[in-house]
Amino acid sequence: MDKRVTVLLPNARRQNVSVTANMTLLEILETACAKHGYDSEEHCLKFHNKVVSLTQQFRFSGLPNNCVLEMEPTEKRRTLSSVVVCVQLADGSRKQGEFTPNDTVWLVVQKLCESQVKGYESPVIVYTRSEVIGEAQMKQTTLKSLGILEGRAMMRLIDKKPEDLKTQANVYKPPEAKAKPTVDDDQPSTSRSAMAASGGGGGFSITSNMIKNLKRTAPDDKTTAENENASSSEKPDHPQQVQPEAPKYDWGSGSGYSLHIPAGRKRQENEVDETACRPPPVVNVIGPRQAVLFSLDESKKLAEDLPDSFFDLTVNDLKMVLRDLKRTSTGDDDAPLLTAKLRELERQKTMLAKLNQYKDCVLRIQFPDRFVLQGMFKPHEPLSKVEDFVREFLVNPGEKFHLFTIPPKKILPSEETLLELNFVPNAIVHFGFLKDNLNAVQNSFVLEKYKAQLTSEEGAHYAVQKYRLTRATAVGSG
Repeated sequence: MDKRVTVLLPNARRQNVSVTANMTLLEILETACAKHGYDSEEHCLKFHNKVVSLTQQFRFSGLPNNCVLEMEPTEKRRTLSSVVVCVQLADGSRKQGEFTPNDTVWLVVQKLCESQVKGYESPVIVYTRSEVIGEAQMKQTTLKSLGILEGRAMMRLIDKKPEDLKTQANVYKPPEAKAKPTVDDDQPSTSRSAMAASGGGGGFSITSNMIKNLKRTAPDDKTTAENENASSSEKPDHPQQVQPEAPKYDWGSGSGYSLHIPAGRKRQENEVDETACRPPPVVNVIGPRQAVLFSLDESKKLAEDLPDSFFDLTVNDLKMVLRDLKRTSTGDDDAPLLTAKLRELERQKTMLAKLNQYKDCVLRIQFPDRFVLQGMFKPHEPLSKVEDFVREFLVNPGEKFHLFTIPPKKILPSEETLLELNFVPNAIVHFGFLKDNLNAVQNSFVLEKYKAQLTSEEGAHYAVQKYRLTRATAVGSG
């Protein structure tokens, strides 16, 4: 398909110019000016009232076919300046020199690579996507015709026959289709995606033997329910006592005290509570809202040495992995886009769900000297209530301060509620005076009488657990 552009001349005439992909916009301007007697050095081209660069080729200019270019006079005559040309040889070495735009490509090659070009049978200069082949064509091609008018330019000098140029790296070759590996029909689709996804990453890979093992040892929920109903109706002669699986360590409860039993899991009758074997930690309540104070420097967490059996895969682990893979394979690509009102409605639903689940929230205020003050608040209370609570324990209660979260540092507004700040069911905020000189680490923030009644971090966890269990028991009995 022939490509052409229409040049709108200053005398309101139109000139059609046939173009090629490697033709520069300067050549288009010179062609139009030559046919109507204009000086190309005193005019420029515009597209949609924007001046286009004359040095770029038509293929890289972004101009559509059959576009209209306006030719307008420039404020001052365009002058040619010297350019720096760098030639890269086949061995990777580079040579550069200074030339004028009217110099030919052959002059550049002779001046920079005279000794190398003598041994070439068919020298070729490659500039962007333009190829100047042979000595004769190089003598007829100037730097100006390639669009090199100013600045710097980079070329490649190679020795190739014209028919071999089609095998360059810029010629795209579609990859060959790989044969799909044969997979057993009895293997589920989720296991295939799992094996493909885990081939090059860390962790473990799910093999077909694991899946078959899982099918044999972990029956479906419906089959399990039927078997349980059948076993409950029949009394076996020799009942077998099933040993429950040992619960794994709860990493979310930093001190080892689990604040609640996970949903969907009931405590077995013969399950031993590890925390029942040791006495509860000492909790010193120093004020309202079950306030306790502890220091991060004095708290020492006991790291448990987990046995090797903890990292062994069980049937339940494989079931959870398979469930997650099914959810991932479904994905949410087909999920509808939500408007601002729908997003706000979803946010309100989430807040209502939190209000229904949590009647109070645990807030910890960390001071610059690494003392932490813990208190219990209602989700609907504003942050100003927290500020009044903190002011009771300060050495300088008259100084203005603010509460913020990190990272990044965000100063919290006093009028918003804890639910709106997403502090339910628990959160950690930081304390700071408005005067920076008062925030030094060596300064004292909490009164000494409260520092004498410190509680350990484990005791702070235990205080939250005891408070919530007491509230749950009172609500249940009422």
